[in-house]
Amino acid sequence: MRSQSDRIVYVVDDDEAVRESMVAFLEAVGFAAQAFSGARDFVARADLSRAGCLILDVHMPEASGIKLLADLRRQGVAIPAVMMSGRSDPAIAAVAGRLGAAMLAKPPDDENLIRLIDTALSDAT
Repeated sequence: MRSQSDRIVYVVDDDEAVRESMVAFLEAVGFAAQAFSGARDFVARADLSRAGCLILDVHMPEASGIKLLADLRRQGVAIPAVMMSGRSDPAIAAVAGRLGAAMLAKPPDDENLIRLIDTALSDAT
C-alpha cells in the first residue's frame, strides 16, 4: 500500500462522475486525492505547498487543462501533470509534452495511470 504522506494527487475535471470515480479509484489503490471541478476551483482551493501531481482534463468549459497547466508553469509551479482527453489530438498532445505533462486517453488504462502517478510523486518529493 502507498504511503498517505504529504503527497497528493489533484484531479481537475468538469465531469462530476469522472472526478468522483477517479478519486475513489486513486484512494482505493493508496493515493491521497482531492477533486476540483475546474481551473478556478483548483486555483482557489489547492494547497500547492504539498508535493503532488495533477491529473487534468484537457477539455473543460471555463479553462482547458492545457491553459491551467500553462498558467501554472508561467507562475513557476513545476508540479508534475498527466493530461487526459476523450479525443485524440496530436497537436494537444504536443503542447502537453512541451509543458512537461504525460498524455493519456480517457478512460485511462489503470496500470499506466498508476505508473505515471507513482513516477510523478517520486519526482515531486
